[in-house]
Amino acid sequence: MARWGLRWKSLVVLLLAGAVASLLALSLGWYVVAEGRQYSAKAYAENFTELNYQKILTPMARELALARRFAELSTLQQWFKETKNAARKAQALQDVAHFQSAFEDGAVFFVSDKSLAYYYYDDQLPIDGDPQYHLDEQVEANKWYFLTREQTKPYYINIDLNEYLNKTKIWINVLVRDEETFLGIAGTGFELGRFIESFASSPQPGVQPFVINADTLQIEAHSNTDLIAIDGIAGAAGEQNLYSLVDSDNDIKALQKSIIQAKQNRQVETLKLRMGGEDFILSIRYMPDLNWLVATSVNLDEVRLLNTDLIMGVGVVFALLLAIVLLLFGFAVDRLVLQPLRHLQMSAKAISQGSYEVRLPVKYDDEIGDLSRTFNLMAQQVESHTAELESRVKERTYELEQSNAQIKAANRKIGDSIDYASLIQRAILPDRQMQQFLGAHHSVVWRPRDIVGGDFYVFHTNDEGCLLGIVDCAGHGVPGALMTMLMRAAIDKAINELGIADPAKLLYAIDQTVRSMLHEEATGNQVATNADVGLVFIRHQGDQLRFSGAKIALYASDGISVVKHAASKRALGDRKLGQYENVDLPLTGWTYYMTTDGYLDQAGGEKSFGFGNKRFERLLVENAQAPLHEQTARFAQALDDYMGDLPQRDDVTLLSFRFEHNSSEGGE
Repeated sequence: MARWGLRWKSLVVLLLAGAVASLLALSLGWYVVAEGRQYSAKAYAENFTELNYQKILTPMARELALARRFAELSTLQQWFKETKNAARKAQALQDVAHFQSAFEDGAVFFVSDKSLAYYYYDDQLPIDGDPQYHLDEQVEANKWYFLTREQTKPYYINIDLNEYLNKTKIWINVLVRDEETFLGIAGTGFELGRFIESFASSPQPGVQPFVINADTLQIEAHSNTDLIAIDGIAGAAGEQNLYSLVDSDNDIKALQKSIIQAKQNRQVETLKLRMGGEDFILSIRYMPDLNWLVATSVNLDEVRLLNTDLIMGVGVVFALLLAIVLLLFGFAVDRLVLQPLRHLQMSAKAISQGSYEVRLPVKYDDEIGDLSRTFNLMAQQVESHTAELESRVKERTYELEQSNAQIKAANRKIGDSIDYASLIQRAILPDRQMQQFLGAHHSVVWRPRDIVGGDFYVFHTNDEGCLLGIVDCAGHGVPGALMTMLMRAAIDKAINELGIADPAKLLYAIDQTVRSMLHEEATGNQVATNADVGLVFIRHQGDQLRFSGAKIALYASDGISVVKHAASKRALGDRKLGQYENVDLPLTGWTYYMTTDGYLDQAGGEKSFGFGNKRFERLLVENAQAPLHEQTARFAQALDDYMGDLPQRDDVTLLSFRFEHNSSEGGE
């Protein structure tokens, strides 16, 4: 007689239960589809409209809020008032660059009413300070600006093709005002095609979401681009609008009433009407911030939806029936499978507690019976292997203890070596010389991320004057510390050959020395050997200093403003050679600062952003007039407060100096 295994027994029971449940589900499902077609279409349209309302509101509201903040930039408004002021323009463009990346498409535009110059920048058009074109009131394509200028609302949103840029976008035009004075227009635009693709695509046949202008009832977004009004604020309400899609006058009146109610109630309004000879369910929701109507049309002849309430009822009935079937199936499985498995579980638990003599009775000639026999054999093997394993564990435990002791000893030696390396690295820092020659004219914040680091600072003096500088080598920890020794040797070699009066020539010489010390073929793709360097030469007699930098800028502050003297964009040892030039600057009246990027890039704050240039420059203005030794403590405390509990990201070096007289030596 053939043996019936558990697989076949379970399969037969499951097939019988599935057949019964499926038959009942099909019968009830047919009734649900026939009864709830129109009701489900109405519910779906309302829910989908509300979903799209939220889907549009968040990104559009964000873009609108950013555009309004952009138009309120004080630097932009000051430039609009003084369009020929180069300093105002530079400050405004710097703030524009910060705002550009915040917008979804990275696009910004602005127009000064005085110059009528149109500026537009995006990822393909970098900020260069030049306008794309000038607006002319006589040109039809420029009509949008002069009409927007007359608006009373603070902003206006429209879809338009910019013929000069050849870009069709959803434009957010924000009026820039200083109290009651109109200064210009600023805002952003994002791609119409991407907006339509993400929003107006139909989720299923017969369902069509779209957006309507609440004033003109022109269609702003639709999967059929032929229905979209691409005429901007200069376009009048044409024939191609929402009413032109409706068949009868009665439906138009009902639609007008629903639009009024949607604006008043700020809720979804739904009605049934005929469009193109077919029955539709139309739901609309008013969006006051954008003056749009979010709409969803459902074609009753094409849509395939279900009544959710009826589905829930059918689901409950089906669940009850399925529960009954599963109870029967569970009873059978319990008798055939679970009871033998419980015996197996109890025996396995006994073995886990050390009772290896446990054996299972063999009652069935099926998989459970085979499992019981196998378990009994396993119990015998476990009992014989346990004693052997215990002895091996003891041996391995002893070996691990010995290895652990060796690892601890090795770690202790490595730690001692790194601590000693830290003492050596600190010994090459010119603190004593700087204190002797500069005194209170300088201060330094030096904070390696690890015990040793890749930052250091240099000081040399001769009969002409003194050389100050900071160096940020690639890497940190032990690799960075090794690079500092290499860079220190290269700097000393360059100074011995060229002197200290020409920082730019020193940078070229140091760069050549570093390249000659390292094999480019061996390190080019594996090891970062570049270094950021900033050097300043100050004569003993004179009122000027000379600066040159490789990716390290020189900041100057008089307590009122901050001036950043840019460095070359290429580091020493970079793949491409840099161009280094000297800049002569007034010595007195300013406090000067050089910092490595570890200070500016340190993460902190509520959003774990970098410290950043703006925050750093405000810190300089606030402390520029204070004694330098107090500034050191304030800069260090400001960095600690900002980073909070976050770890230090990189090595930090900040060098400050100030001279009130025409000498680089002595005290204040």
